[in-house]
Amino acid sequence: MILPGHIAASYLCHRHLSAELTPALLAGVAPDVIDKAAHYLLRASPSSRLPMHTLLGWFASTLLVALIAWLLARARGHHGLSRRWAWAWFAGYGAHLLCDSPLVGQDLPLLWPWRAYAYSSTGVPLGYLFDGGPLPWWTLLAETLLVLYTLAAAPPVKAWLLRRRARA
Repeated sequence: MILPGHIAASYLCHRHLSAELTPALLAGVAPDVIDKAAHYLLRASPSSRLPMHTLLGWFASTLLVALIAWLLARARGHHGLSRRWAWAWFAGYGAHLLCDSPLVGQDLPLLWPWRAYAYSSTGVPLGYLFDGGPLPWWTLLAETLLVLYTLAAAPPVKAWLLRRRARA
């Protein structure tokens, strides 16, 4: 999936899993921001899905966020902050990986570095739009449905739809 789907999935974690919105949103985009920068800008990774589209990236980043939140909570006296932020990060990050999973026709190197993967990546982000290859229709359809559902479930949009229905 691309950015709108990841943001929608993170928002749904906030809405349905009681995850704090900010860390869920950050976690929902972090794997792509880090991996795409490492691959396309820095040329430091063999794939645009390494190292953060892995179980190691998910769990290690969750532990790091929990530690940072714990230190901040300790300094400010906000007990429970670290658990809430760790849960939100874990949920948002998990939603990102789920959106990029084989459920929507994509592959993830989840067990890297313990298992070897064949890496294939285009020279540019969203290469399927520019290289003339087939569009990933299943992925685009899944993302569109996810974004539409999220918009319909968002309180301001839901209230607007209910007002329109009441007038009709």
